[in-house]
Amino acid sequence: MRFACLLLVALLAVYAGSFGNGFHYDDFHSLVENPSIRDLGNLGRFFVDPALFSSLPERAMYRPLVLVSYALNYAAGGYNLPGYHLVNWGLHLACAFLVFLVGRDLLGRSLAPAFAASLFALHPLQAEVVNYISSRSETMAALGCLVSLLAYLRWRRGGAGWLYGASVAALVCALLSKSTAAVWPVVLGLAELAQPAPRRWRAHLGYWLPTVAYVLVSQSMVARALGQPVRPLAVHLLTQLKAGVYYLYLTAAPLRLSVEHPFSEAGSLFDPPVLLAGLLLSSLGALLWRLGGVLTALLAGGAVLAMLPASLVPLNVLVNEHRLYLSLALACLGLAALGVRYGRLAWCGGALLLLLAVLSHQRNAVWRDELSLWQDAVAKAPGMYRTHLHLGGALEAQGQLAEALAHYQRATQLAPEAVETHYNLGNALRQAGRPAEAAQAYSRTLELQPDFYQALVNLGTLYLQANQAGRAEPLLQRAARLRPDQAEVQLQLGGLCRAQGRLAEAEAAYQRAAALRPDLAEAYYNLANLYFDTDRLAQAAEAYQRTLSLTVHPGAFYNLGDLYLRQGAYPQAAEVFSRALARLPGDARFHYGLGRAQEAQGQAGAAAASYRAFLTSGQAPPALAESLRRRLQDLDNHPQESP
Repeated sequence: MRFACLLLVALLAVYAGSFGNGFHYDDFHSLVENPSIRDLGNLGRFFVDPALFSSLPERAMYRPLVLVSYALNYAAGGYNLPGYHLVNWGLHLACAFLVFLVGRDLLGRSLAPAFAASLFALHPLQAEVVNYISSRSETMAALGCLVSLLAYLRWRRGGAGWLYGASVAALVCALLSKSTAAVWPVVLGLAELAQPAPRRWRAHLGYWLPTVAYVLVSQSMVARALGQPVRPLAVHLLTQLKAGVYYLYLTAAPLRLSVEHPFSEAGSLFDPPVLLAGLLLSSLGALLWRLGGVLTALLAGGAVLAMLPASLVPLNVLVNEHRLYLSLALACLGLAALGVRYGRLAWCGGALLLLLAVLSHQRNAVWRDELSLWQDAVAKAPGMYRTHLHLGGALEAQGQLAEALAHYQRATQLAPEAVETHYNLGNALRQAGRPAEAAQAYSRTLELQPDFYQALVNLGTLYLQANQAGRAEPLLQRAARLRPDQAEVQLQLGGLCRAQGRLAEAEAAYQRAAALRPDLAEAYYNLANLYFDTDRLAQAAEAYQRTLSLTVHPGAFYNLGDLYLRQGAYPQAAEVFSRALARLPGDARFHYGLGRAQEAQGQAGAAAASYRAFLTSGQAPPALAESLRRRLQDLDNHPQESP
C-alpha cells in the first residue's frame, strides 16, 4: 500500500500538467467528431457495429470497450479535456501498480518489483500513452493482459478457482480494447515455463477459445488490413527488424522522442542496417538466454510477442512509441529479474528514475496542442512528409494559411505519391481563394486514387461554383455511387441539377440529403429556395423555419422575412427580421427588411429609424441608398401617408 501511494504521488507530479492538453490527430475522427459516443443508448451497439468507432467509414475498428469509455467520459463532462486525461492517467497508474504486483509474484518481496514498476511508470515513452487520448486502447488492453497474468499466476499456485475465471475474463476485456491482446495466450503459455509449479496446459484452452472467437468476429477487418497493405509484407518485415533495434535505442536513450520518428523502409535483406539489426537482436537474445536465466529470457520473449501484432501488419506509421507499452511492462520485469543491485548502487536507480521523470514531465509541454506536437515533430524529423502534413493542418486550424500551404507543398515534395498530401493541399488552396490550383491538386489526388470520395465531391463542387456543370456531373455522380448514404454529395447533386434547370431532380436530391441528415440545415435551405422560386411559398416557409430551427442562417432569416412581405403577412415579417437582428446584429440588411414591414403597417417613425440604421451601416448598395434617402424625406415630411 505504501508503494501504491508513492507511485500515485510520483505520477501525479509528472503528469499533473498534462490534464489540460488538447485532443490530437486520431482523437478527432474517433472521439470529437464521432456522434456515436454522445449517446449512452449506443453502448450495446458498440459490441456489434465496428463502424461506430469513427466518423470516417474507412477507419472502422472493433474496440467496443474503448468506445464505452469514451461514451462514459462524454456523459460525465462532454468534451471537457481534464476528464479524458484523468482516465488515461488513471489507467496508466493501474497498469504500473499491476507491474508491481506481477513482479512480487515472479520475483518475491524485494525492491526489484518496485523498481520495475517505477521504471515502467516513469519512462518517457509512456508520455504518448498518457497524453494521447486515443492511446487509451493500449492502456486498456495492457490492463486486461496484466490482470489476466496476475490472476493466472496466483491461480496456478493453488489459488481459488475464481482467479482462473477472472484471468479469462480479463483477457476478453483486453481483446475488446485492442486486437494486440490476441498474442496473450502465448505469453501465458510462457508463464508455464517460468516457475516449477505443476503445469496445467489444458487450462489454456480457456484463453484460446475467446481469442479465436475474437479473431473470427473481426476477420473482415483483419482481412482488409492484410489484403490492402501500405507496403509489401516482405519489405515491412525487414523494416520491423530494423525497428526492433530502434525501439531498444529509444528505450535506453529516450532523448529525441517524437510523434513521428525519422525512420525509413528497409530496401532488402542484404542492406547493412538490416543485417546488423538481425545480428544484434539474435546476439542479444542469446546473451539473455545464457546470462539472464529462464525467467529473464521468458519475459524478454513475452515482450517480443507483445510487439508482434503491430510488427506483422503493415501500418502507415513505421515506428510508434505507444506500441511499446505492454512490451515495456514485461521488459521492465525482465530487467528486474536480471538482479537489480541495491545498497551502494541504490542511488543510481533513484537517480535514473528521477531523470526519467523529468524527461516525461517535459514531454507534456510538447503534447499541449496540435501545433506544439507537430512543430516538435518537424524539428526532429524534417524529412518525414507526415510531420509537414500534420503541421500544415495545425497551422490551417490556427488561421495561418500561408504557413500551412508551405508545409503542405513540402509534404507533396517529400511524398509525391501520397494521396493525402495533394488532397490537403487542395483544401488549403481552396480556402485561400485559389480555385484553379485547388482543382489541380484534387485532380492529382484522383489520379493516385480515383475513388477518393471527398476529393470527388470537392472537385465537383469547385467546377459547379465555376459554372462548369458538365465537368462537375461525372465527379458527383461517381461520388454518389461510392457513398449513396452521404448527404453531402446529394446536396451538391441538387445544386448541379438546379443549375441545369432540372428542378424536379434537384428537389429529389435535396430531399434525399435531408432524409440522410435530418440535421443538415443547408439541405432544407436549398429546398426552401427552390420552393420560393417556384411559388410554393407555404412549403418554402416551412423549410426556412426548419433551417432556422437547426442553425442561425442569415439567408434563411432574410428570405423568410421577404416571403412574408410578399404574402402581406407584415407582422410575421417584422417578427422574423427582429429575431434576425437579435441573433445577427452586424447584418444591417435586416434593418431594411424590418423597415419595409414597419412601413407596410403604418409605423412611419419606426420604419424611418430602421432605414437610417441600414443607411448608416454603409452596407446599402448605392442605388438602394439613394432611393431610401428620398423615401426618408417623404416619411419625415408626410409621416401619416405611410400605408
